[in-house]
Amino acid sequence: MVINILSHHQLKTSVSFLSKLDKDWESLIKKVGACHLKISSELSPYESLLKTIAYQQLHIKAAETIFQRFLSQFNGRFPQAHQLLEEDSSLIRASGFSQTKTETLYRIAEASINKIIPEKNEIIHLSDNEIIERLSSIKGVGVWTAQMILIFNLGRLDVLPTHDLGIQKGYQALKKLEALPKPRELFLIGELWKPYRTIASWYLWRAH
Repeated sequence: MVINILSHHQLKTSVSFLSKLDKDWESLIKKVGACHLKISSELSPYESLLKTIAYQQLHIKAAETIFQRFLSQFNGRFPQAHQLLEEDSSLIRASGFSQTKTETLYRIAEASINKIIPEKNEIIHLSDNEIIERLSSIKGVGVWTAQMILIFNLGRLDVLPTHDLGIQKGYQALKKLEALPKPRELFLIGELWKPYRTIASWYLWRAH
């Protein structure tokens, strides 16, 4: 069985490991302090996907407003997949969703019904790569979104979203680079951060 929720011991061990990588990492961790990665494990993978899509490319406060408007159409709760598919797209867009995001929400609902999105009791047994492959097969979801589920819903310890601009900027700041690192560069550099790349990502998001 794959371990999916970070323990206090894992957090402490990972921070100690990263602190010993070099002086830059040691300085960053001292500056930021203890890792407080918050896991929303109460949400199902399907619910997490809906929420992650809502928050994509938006300021957190704007996304929260839009998402709460969306939920209010379903009595403040996450809609079941069949309920979402029955909802008129104009009402979803009235919440503040773009046409593209609205279409993605429908595809997520269809993927849930078709068992492409694993249930809670299934996903904990799948590897990171298996989860990424299944979720990113849904048009509009993509690898980055799947990685956010791995980190913030499942608490997987070794995830590095190399295409995330915040992480690229964080590494640029950490090493005082003139240019942003390319995703391929980050992937290769990140090999040194295994098996704690999620925690490294958490600190890099706070490095700039």
